[in-house]
Amino acid sequence: MLDWFRGEIPFLHDPIPAGRVVSVEPDGQVTWECVKKIECRSSHDTSLKIKSVGGDGQGRATALQIDGNLCKFLQGHNVFGSRDLNRLLLLSFRKVCELLSEHLNGRSSPDLAERQIMKGNYLVKMIDINQLYECGNDASVEAWLHAAEMRARSRHGRSTRDKGTLYLGKSSRRWAIKFYNKARELLAQGKTHKLPDSLQGVGLEEFIQGKLRAELRLFGKELEERHGITHGYHLTPEVIDQLFNTYLGKIDMSNQTTLIDEQLYEMPQALRSSYLLWRQGADLRGLLSKPTFYRQRKALLEYGIDINLMHQAPEHSNVVPLIRVIEAKPVAIPAWAYERGLIAA
Repeated sequence: MLDWFRGEIPFLHDPIPAGRVVSVEPDGQVTWECVKKIECRSSHDTSLKIKSVGGDGQGRATALQIDGNLCKFLQGHNVFGSRDLNRLLLLSFRKVCELLSEHLNGRSSPDLAERQIMKGNYLVKMIDINQLYECGNDASVEAWLHAAEMRARSRHGRSTRDKGTLYLGKSSRRWAIKFYNKARELLAQGKTHKLPDSLQGVGLEEFIQGKLRAELRLFGKELEERHGITHGYHLTPEVIDQLFNTYLGKIDMSNQTTLIDEQLYEMPQALRSSYLLWRQGADLRGLLSKPTFYRQRKALLEYGIDINLMHQAPEHSNVVPLIRVIEAKPVAIPAWAYERGLIAA
């Protein structure tokens, strides 16, 4: 999916009154000044930063700069969403014009700007491309992140981790990738990521459990110089997929991590060690006292596991290369998301 976008839409309009930032030297000389961005806030309490840019020599701005998370602005969440940038930007522009109608309904021509958006005729300065991956449970997401922190590398060097998020190229002004536990972000107490009240209890909290989020950020310099991408018409959904896979492939994740299988995740702490030993082919009758063996056997039978029988083929399938998790288990948008109106369309 696409969420964060920064770019400029051709749009002749009276400048939005937003104030200015000015740098003044001690002698009073103004060395630079720029128009401040204003926040345009949706009904979901999410916002885009908007700024009038350019000029036609008659006091009118020639473009509207938009900077923000399009999916969250439209949907109230970015658990999943579209990769159709033209559509996302069109819907966002319409909402901006509605919310700022007192400023943009004068001599401006929103219809002409909408036609430009539908053609992809707008500048792209930065985009974020995201993908969810299924790890099975929260513990496996954290196990993947821990292993990747120790072992993942890119041309930027080793990964770094800050407040639960794993970064590669965090300070780069060309491109960067980050990985994080989407469920923990969504359920965090901070207002930034918390679901609005209207979207709580509709299935998003349950859906996101056990999901790893990968997020690629591409800046304008990288897009233009490396790929010749300057405008929205360059970024079809197919090109967006190709870009994401290309940069994911730049990360060395050949090492392994151990994912936590669902049965182990559900077991009480007292049973987990015995279960793991049994899966590895150990004869627990010789390792545990008789009372402990039969007590744990009774408890494990509730999970369909009989430790009285030797495990015929010791399993190591939960030990997998880091890259396999994000190659083999991308998560599709569930059908109920469309039925419940959770996708911007």
